[in-house]
Amino acid sequence: MKLFNQEDTMFPLAYAEILQRVRAIDPVKYASTRNYINGAVTYLSPYISRGIISTKLILSEVLKKGYKPAQIEKFIQELAWRDYWQQVWIVKGDAINQDLRRKQEPVATNGLSLAINNAKTGIDVIDKAINEFYKTGYLHNHVRMYIASMACNIAQNRWKHPAQWMYYHLLDGDWASNALSWQWVAGSFSSKKYIANQENINNYTRSTQRGTYIDLSYEVLADLEMPSHWKETIAPNFTTSL
Repeated sequence: MKLFNQEDTMFPLAYAEILQRVRAIDPVKYASTRNYINGAVTYLSPYISRGIISTKLILSEVLKKGYKPAQIEKFIQELAWRDYWQQVWIVKGDAINQDLRRKQEPVATNGLSLAINNAKTGIDVIDKAINEFYKTGYLHNHVRMYIASMACNIAQNRWKHPAQWMYYHLLDGDWASNALSWQWVAGSFSSKKYIANQENINNYTRSTQRGTYIDLSYEVLADLEMPSHWKETIAPNFTTSL
């Protein structure tokens, strides 16, 4: 598990620098580019999850720049999602550790696929992101969804252990957001599963890989037989050395 370090340039620790990052937000550009791996995301999530700044403070600072709420609706929605996950946790309590709305199906294992743990999924941009994740504690939100989709809907992992694996390594770890987002991908907290094919991944990560086992239409991918390299799993060991 990687902890905050004063030498980290991706996530500075000085409060003045954090506020400067808040005030530099371009909420319009954020809305149009946030799903792309090189989009104008805020990199504020670790500070929100640790209570250093609040979603209310962020919105207040953005509105001070003269934006009308209607202009920045998507940005406000994303702030609201963070608060929503917390409210669900408050209301549901430990129930968020189980399937909330419907049973996840099919499930082949309660473990974590070794392909994800070892960054050997075969999807180059995802493997690169996982290796960087181990070093930085950061994953773009869209990449988190891709990994969750692979774990739950291709490898048929029960969502909880992979979700714990991601939470353990995240600098912005927020169990409410993490657990409920994984359930949304797995279809146990949503009306359907989230599945991404190679075309989708290439589009939002600016990659060009083709001919992979997920380079298929969504109709075909939905009935994909689990690739052999996804079948081996591990039981993650979540310990922190201080």
